[in-house]
Amino acid sequence: MTQLEKAQKVQLTSLLGKFKQLQKQLENIHKKTGYEDLAHGVLALQIAEHAVEETLEHTGLGGEIQHKRNPRAHRQAKQWHKIVKGLRVQGGKFLKTHPSEDLETALKALEIAEGSLEEVAERYE
Repeated sequence: MTQLEKAQKVQLTSLLGKFKQLQKQLENIHKKTGYEDLAHGVLALQIAEHAVEETLEHTGLGGEIQHKRNPRAHRQAKQWHKIVKGLRVQGGKFLKTHPSEDLETALKALEIAEGSLEEVAERYE
């Protein structure tokens, strides 16, 4: 992985502020309306914020997360990864015959979870 340039770091830092501002706006509208999809939007922005924070935090490491060998934690993370991957695959098949925007959203969340669990497993490898 390549190192971020100063201009890229500035852009990412600016995005963090925008994500937080959008989260507050969505939270306020969600409180007033009760629309659950808006709560999902807040969560999505929190995930985006976390991704940018992680990128900035690990920039000095070339984007790499330090490993901390722990076979038990590694096995557990791999097991969870397998479960989430299986759910995502099954959900994708179900979606083909049962179109649903909510299921599409759930599958996106599972894709994020799958990638994150893979990173957790790698950390403890």
